Amino acid sequence: MHDRAAFMPSIAQRGDALDLLRSLADGSVALGFFDPQFRELLSRQQYGNEGERQNARFLLPAMTPDYIDAAVHEFARVLRPSGYLMRWVDKYVLCEGHHLRIPADLLKVVDLIATDNARLGMGYRARCRGDYLLVMQKPPIKAKVTWRDHAIPDRWVEKVDRRVYPHMKPIGLIERLIAAVTEPNDLVVDPAAGSFAVMHAARKLGREFIGCDLAGGEAGGVSCH
Repeated sequence: MHDRAAFMPSIAQRGDALDLLRSLADGSVALGFFDPQFRELLSRQQYGNEGERQNARFLLPAMTPDYIDAAVHEFARVLRPSGYLMRWVDKYVLCEGHHLRIPADLLKVVDLIATDNARLGMGYRARCRGDYLLVMQKPPIKAKVTWRDHAIPDRWVEKVDRRVYPHMKPIGLIERLIAAVTEPNDLVVDPAAGSFAVMHAARKLGREFIGCDLAGGEAGGVSCH
């Protein structure tokens, strides 16, 4: 077990996702967010011009499927009973069912939110205009006592500014989810934090936060509104 003190709370810091997760105690986390940089869809499609059109995103370090699986298994360990993992996926991962490689007795998919960032991306057929958020829960599976905001739509429209960060996710949704499933002083973890938007949302709501990113804290100034 790694020393949790190696990762400081509530700051934007450089670090490896698995190292951070392995530093946390069993059952210590109320909510996790995981947005792995996964390139298999873009690599398979071979658009050819992604580096030109999305150079900043193209240069982000990618995670292998095995690494992502290992991180999700660590989330299953560190989440408290009935805690949630919010895992971002693209349509390739969703359709291929990569998330089903995680046994349901560790983490079960209990909901799905489709996000619309109001801008067209790439695609040979339908053009990408957002991502998908898998809502995964650690057993025992409970809804009423663990999810307090029942007005969150499963199709979330929110424009994101990718000039701030190339892999930006909807900050308004992140804030709603944190408020829905955690209490003040609960621990929220994001080991692939990117813009550190989750950190700012957690601090705004009075939650504890630990997170890191391989790119470090350069984007730590993003704020939630």
